[in-house]
Amino acid sequence: MRCAKRNTILLLALLLTFAAWTSAQDEAPYYQSADFNVPIIAGWQNQSANEAAQFHKPAASATIRAAMATGADAEAAAAADLASWLGLAELTAPVYRGKVNLADGTWHVLARDIDAQRSVSQVARQAGDRFIVISFLESDPSSRIVMLAIAQADETLETAEPEMDSALEQLTGLRLDNLTAAQARALPGGEWLVYQSETALVAGSLFGNDSYIALQEGTAGDLAALADAWRGTLLGFFITPDNSPYLWLGITVSLLILAALAGSFAWRARALQKDLAMIEQLEKADAR
Repeated sequence: MRCAKRNTILLLALLLTFAAWTSAQDEAPYYQSADFNVPIIAGWQNQSANEAAQFHKPAASATIRAAMATGADAEAAAAADLASWLGLAELTAPVYRGKVNLADGTWHVLARDIDAQRSVSQVARQAGDRFIVISFLESDPSSRIVMLAIAQADETLETAEPEMDSALEQLTGLRLDNLTAAQARALPGGEWLVYQSETALVAGSLFGNDSYIALQEGTAGDLAALADAWRGTLLGFFITPDNSPYLWLGITVSLLILAALAGSFAWRARALQKDLAMIEQLEKADAR
């Protein structure tokens, strides 16, 4: 009896824990698919479908997308996802290639100028036999935006300025000295340092030992807010864990407990039958 009561209490505790976890998951503003999860960006149109998370900000002509893709390597998978998404037959070579090691693995960082109107920044890493690809697309003909993640060259520094300077020189030919420092912007994802000139804008922020850089040429916009949304998607992304082994383990344990209870009941029934038979024999003996 005590064993059955203890098992019931344990089962109730597990159910309550699962219910609390499910409630927390439901409250979290996340896009959830069978393969991955990404934060839903506040203030952006949610255009997500079954196979891809996609968020669009019309005022900035910007779209952030996360999807799974196949390819021989990360760059090939990123190109395949981009071509399929935008219906492109051919792609120009990337204007930037790099790698950055984050907590969940090595991400390949790419930037392309698709045409005179559109540019795209992508990060991709392997996930099993496929690749996760996160893209930032801007389609404003009056500007060009590039998003990058770069490992700090000097981890003792508490600023992203060296990486801002190198990215600016590589992609625009300008140097940080050619721009004027603006005030730092405190955003939900962290603080962004912004430099600007009449023709260019660069925003940078540190997270861990990596610099997150956003570059904009042409008509200036709220670059830091766009960069914060892009970084939040990258850092908030996680692969949906495969919990099937734990499911089967739980089912197996539950079946073993039920089998043990059934065996216990059968053993007790047999013991009671023996006791009853003994009592009947004693009664017959007394009756003689």
